[in-house]
Amino acid sequence: MAPNHSNEENSHNSLPCPILRVEDYDIHPKTGFLPPNPPLTRLPDLYYSPWEQVIDSYHDLMLAGRLGESINMLPILETDHLKSIPEYRRAFLILSILAHGFVWGKYEAVRDVLPACIAIPWVKVSNVLEIAPICNHAAVVLWNWRLIFPDAPFDLKYDVFAMEIYYLPVNNSIDIRNNFLPFFESNLATLITFTNTSDEGWFYLVTTTIEAIGGRALNAIILALEAVRDRDNFKLMSALMVICSAMKDINETLQRMFDKCDPYIFYWKVRPYLSGWENEDRLPKGLIYEGVDQPDEYGNPVYRQYAGGSAGQSALIQAIDIALNVEHYPTGVKTGITNNKVFSSEVKEHTREEPNGNCYAASSINSLSNASSCYHLRIQNHQQQLEFEKMSSNASNNNKPQQPYLHKIRQNIPGPHRRFLEDLAKIANIRQYILTRTKFPLDDKVQGLDDDDLVKAYNDCLNEMKNFRNKHLQIVSTYIVIQSHRGGGHFHTKNPYLAKCPVSTITHNTTTNIPITAINNNSTTNTMSTCVSVTHLKTKDARITSKTITNGSDLDLKGTGGTNLMPFLKQMRDETIAKEIGS
Repeated sequence: MAPNHSNEENSHNSLPCPILRVEDYDIHPKTGFLPPNPPLTRLPDLYYSPWEQVIDSYHDLMLAGRLGESINMLPILETDHLKSIPEYRRAFLILSILAHGFVWGKYEAVRDVLPACIAIPWVKVSNVLEIAPICNHAAVVLWNWRLIFPDAPFDLKYDVFAMEIYYLPVNNSIDIRNNFLPFFESNLATLITFTNTSDEGWFYLVTTTIEAIGGRALNAIILALEAVRDRDNFKLMSALMVICSAMKDINETLQRMFDKCDPYIFYWKVRPYLSGWENEDRLPKGLIYEGVDQPDEYGNPVYRQYAGGSAGQSALIQAIDIALNVEHYPTGVKTGITNNKVFSSEVKEHTREEPNGNCYAASSINSLSNASSCYHLRIQNHQQQLEFEKMSSNASNNNKPQQPYLHKIRQNIPGPHRRFLEDLAKIANIRQYILTRTKFPLDDKVQGLDDDDLVKAYNDCLNEMKNFRNKHLQIVSTYIVIQSHRGGGHFHTKNPYLAKCPVSTITHNTTTNIPITAINNNSTTNTMSTCVSVTHLKTKDARITSKTITNGSDLDLKGTGGTNLMPFLKQMRDETIAKEIGS
């Protein structure tokens, strides 16, 4: 007689599991956190023309060293002429660019007082958008793009034949695809940049495209939660596959950062402007927002501190982490990293795999078949993980060990998106559902799906998240770690990998694994810490990736958000891997 699980099922179905509507959080079903329509290129009310005029001359004023002078001459404008959220977003972008240009301006001294003409309206606009008054991910990525050809697709790369380009020369001897595709490779452009370089624009647009891809992942997350509520394993499987597919596309897009963003230009020209005024050596106290805060009780001005823009401020990546129940803890705290190898080793001690791929149970269980033994060992494995995570979760709830930076920077995420993350965290139970499913052996064939199929689909998502974090580490190594060892006045070439630098570099052809060239700098006068970089040619057009191994001094490298960069990112990757089921 089959066991009666009706009470368990009823209790499961009775669990409160309100399903979120993305539209309630200013999230579009197709583009996710990215607005579905291009942001405004100009504020429509002429009242704000003083702001727009400074933006029009921004790079000329920077070059002349007169941006600060021009900003100081601006009037203090009210914000009540802004009539819509898109207008508030445009205002926020403008004021962010003006503020950071004023503070970190080229050929001008760093300033610790932001004039009232910027500070007052910036804070007012920020309050409406429910976001901190600092240049952040939302400003330069979500609200800072346009379509070059309005009727063409939103993409970093598309086929020229998908649109009518009537002005191309008609010549049968010309291979249009080969000769003209590079000029139409992307249909995206930025609205405003600090440096007026294509490298900076590309840096933002790669991330903008990632946000657009993420729209389908967000929808799949909602479908997955519905599937858990309804115990619909087919639906859950499909949703996890969509999340995995979206992450693969995100990883492929992230890899394109190397195509058109020069690491030298990013690190030495662009990155300084993205810095905030928290944990910032150049502004140890922070920044005074003139006219916003009253002096303290002793008459001293109040300094504000905000973390600068960073990829960690993407609500998309945080949402996927939450959905997959990946938890992050303070850097150096290993509470969140469960050693799954402990669990899997217990299974391996009792099983071995035959050459035909079948599992053979070495334990002497007379009443169970060989396959059943393996199945029950998997159940035990998953149940141990579940019990361990329950204990860890209880400890987490009591001690609140969550990664403080990720929660703190949510002030740099627009209010509706921040609330989505908070509400999602209350109901995300995909991982627990999959682990709990193994409690009932006779239910594992429900709807024709084996529990291993769900486990694999979940682990595939985690694997793509791991790949994302590895690629992020790779980018940080290339664009920050290596550059930090080179020096700002170092020889610069558009191919930065061939420039001289105090690193040992070995380049391999990935198809033959034969070294192509080796560039060594064995100077004994180099006092900088050793940085060994192994680079690989990825394609015939010399796309290169980099894996960097550094010594302890790189632990002090800080991101624009103020974190100790490498330990922070490596731990996030390890915490992702640790959630793999039955690894």
